[in-house]
Amino acid sequence: MRIPVRHIAGNVIWTRHGTCWALWRVEGSGHAQSSPTVKERRLRALESLVKQLRGEAMLLSLCPQVDPAEVVRRMTDGVDLSVCERYAQLATRVWDQLEGMELTSRADWLAVPLPAGSKKQAAAMAIDAARAEMARQLGLLPAPVSAREEVRRLRQAQELAAAWPSTVALRPATEAEILWIYGHSARRGVLEPLLPEPEQRAGRGRGAAALGQVVLAEGALPAAEDGDDADAHRGRFGRRWLQVSTEWGESYQTVLALSEMPERFVFPGSEYLAALDEFAFPVDWAMRIKVTPGDVAEAKARRQARELAGQAGEYEGETAGVPSRVLDAADGMDEYRTAITSSKTEVEVQAMGALCVWGATPAEAEARAADLQTHFAGNDYTFTRPLGEQENLWYGMLPGTRTPKVMASYAQVLLARDFAMAGAFAGSALGDAKGPLYGLQLSGGGTRPVLTDWSLGPQKSASASAAYVGELGGGKSVAMKAAVYAILAAGRKAGRPGSRGRAVIVDRTPQQEWVRFAKACPGTTQVITIDDQAQVSLDPLRMIRDAGQAQRRTESFLTLLLGIGPMSDQGIVLSEAIEATLAGRAPSMAALVSELQARGKRDAASNAVARKLAAVARKDLARTIFDPALPVVDTSTADALVFATANLALPKEHELAADRLSTLEFEKVFGRAALYLIAALCREICFANAREFCVAVWDECWWLTSSPEGMALLLELVRDGRKHNAGCLVGSHDGEDIGPEASATGQVIRGLFPRKLLFRQTDVALARRGLAFLDLDPADEELVELVTTGLSPMDVADEVRAQRAGECLHRDLYGRLGGMQVVIPADPEAAAAIHSDPALAA
Repeated sequence: MRIPVRHIAGNVIWTRHGTCWALWRVEGSGHAQSSPTVKERRLRALESLVKQLRGEAMLLSLCPQVDPAEVVRRMTDGVDLSVCERYAQLATRVWDQLEGMELTSRADWLAVPLPAGSKKQAAAMAIDAARAEMARQLGLLPAPVSAREEVRRLRQAQELAAAWPSTVALRPATEAEILWIYGHSARRGVLEPLLPEPEQRAGRGRGAAALGQVVLAEGALPAAEDGDDADAHRGRFGRRWLQVSTEWGESYQTVLALSEMPERFVFPGSEYLAALDEFAFPVDWAMRIKVTPGDVAEAKARRQARELAGQAGEYEGETAGVPSRVLDAADGMDEYRTAITSSKTEVEVQAMGALCVWGATPAEAEARAADLQTHFAGNDYTFTRPLGEQENLWYGMLPGTRTPKVMASYAQVLLARDFAMAGAFAGSALGDAKGPLYGLQLSGGGTRPVLTDWSLGPQKSASASAAYVGELGGGKSVAMKAAVYAILAAGRKAGRPGSRGRAVIVDRTPQQEWVRFAKACPGTTQVITIDDQAQVSLDPLRMIRDAGQAQRRTESFLTLLLGIGPMSDQGIVLSEAIEATLAGRAPSMAALVSELQARGKRDAASNAVARKLAAVARKDLARTIFDPALPVVDTSTADALVFATANLALPKEHELAADRLSTLEFEKVFGRAALYLIAALCREICFANAREFCVAVWDECWWLTSSPEGMALLLELVRDGRKHNAGCLVGSHDGEDIGPEASATGQVIRGLFPRKLLFRQTDVALARRGLAFLDLDPADEELVELVTTGLSPMDVADEVRAQRAGECLHRDLYGRLGGMQVVIPADPEAAAAIHSDPALAA
């Protein structure tokens, strides 16, 4: 192997051929599953970038290996493992699980040759490269590139990039990253070098020279372990792969050239490069392009049009007439000339594409190549593997090399917009740079771990809250529990005394599934059961220390409970009585009843409210709020605090109409008000200690958002949680339950959730509303089909259904969107208690 590099400085390489190339790392947009509006915006950005290029360029997208040890290191970074023993054990189990997976990511690059300047400078560069090559052949040390030349070229690359549109995010590649590109290409599928961090510099002792220690053998066979090996009996014409031998092993790679494309493109739908992330294995791709200004391309097209016109004349007198292919070619040339001259900025793009797949054996590489060919053939894209050209195509995917003749022979002539429709640079990572393993990215080839640090939001001046939407059995509750486990298990941070992760949960399930799961998680758990046998007091006047918050929460609770308007006469006297009670020595609900009774002797409104409140206080269900003899619950000690409220009845949705509220049974009225109060207490607990990261967990949260008071409470927690190092996890079957789109408050709530997860929705109407909740196009039929039938499908074998459980569309903290499969924590005790399905629960 002869790599083309003779010198590297910054993001510029000097090649053996006397040219200079500059490389930039491109940030993927993650728009593959976005709305048509977002896709159109990205299309225009790429089109604008292409129009700014001149001459040759290369778009390169590679799939780096991910080291399981690096994943575990990021999982445990910042966690105090000395006190998080179960999390340390989980990290070890995760390491073992990841060792058996093909872990990859995706890195995108743009490589552009730098103009030589004058002919004299070009000749001087060619002479310098030839001298350096001759010196190597003679065993001499080549003359180095001068510091002045390095500065000139680096400045030239900087000025070139400054003229490009800022809508495509990129940065100069580092020397270590450039060396990695060549090392990765030689060691695909074996022990690859790890993609260096942006700040990492090239190491000493192994530079570009070491990368040339590679042997390429087209169609070579592995050492057969069996005389009947199928590859051994295959003829030379059937071996269309490349054996790349290094000291780390043998990689079998096969390169496919893009030889044919459809005559017309439909967007969205033509993004064949973005579709490469949908395969179960990693696919590298390179697109070499030659960009010609429109006026130059039109002059060439004019000559071709004359030739076509002459061909039609050759058939004069032919009874069969002019063949349709000649007429079609003439029409197509007219359209092309019209398009190329439609704008002064229009350019012609000659695109030469290549894909690379690999395997541990030639058969595996061949099978992956066949999958690609079969998939794209149905859409009129043809990828071929020309015989004897595997090595040339392989070199053609390296920056700094000359374009191989075989790639040039397959050049596709396109306009800038047509080329941009391929969907380059559409991939994107999901999750955070560090944190517990939360899922596996579905699109991307191979397996891509998704790490999620739930406490990161407040550190980034963003909300720590997340919203989960999905139907029964879709995986929503399991995903919420996996998040709670991560918060509790990895909450204690190294170097931060007093830090821990906490969860305050409302469990409305009769089976107490959240109680069962919380007890199986690391840390301590406190369960508060709300029924007629209550053992602790939830009196807001006794629990909430801040007088202003106590006044506000008590008023909202009692107006819901008593069915009175906040600004009615009774609402006003209630507010005044609460204020007076809080000013007393020992505020409590019992003291409030006494205060109202005293005022009622001289005021009819106070007397009416006192009678209503006394009637409520006599109910056994209300004992937990009105009995002054019960001790106030201590909410500051346990890591997980669970309010078990299965005994609280709630009104049906149709019973919440204004004309029916007055006729509701007391149990439902009390249940609705009590759950609001419990949610308010959750808010107080979450905001109590900023050193602790705490989340409120409200599954099936319609019970909270069915009232304006509950909506306001949710809005407050989502909006102000970051100031107190807190957040909330809410789930529902319908995004409208979390934030009604018809409500101004609901719209704000929907917009404030940075993390959103949409699970399977077999109902089309719910699927469309779920897509709208994720800010996706609800009219996109492909997305609707994905949500209704593609996520965790039910009409498959039980084994497959279990393997695909937990699939969802996930919008992460940074707004990136992609498919993900939530993974169950590798903790046997928690895993046994995580399912709500009776058939799966332990």
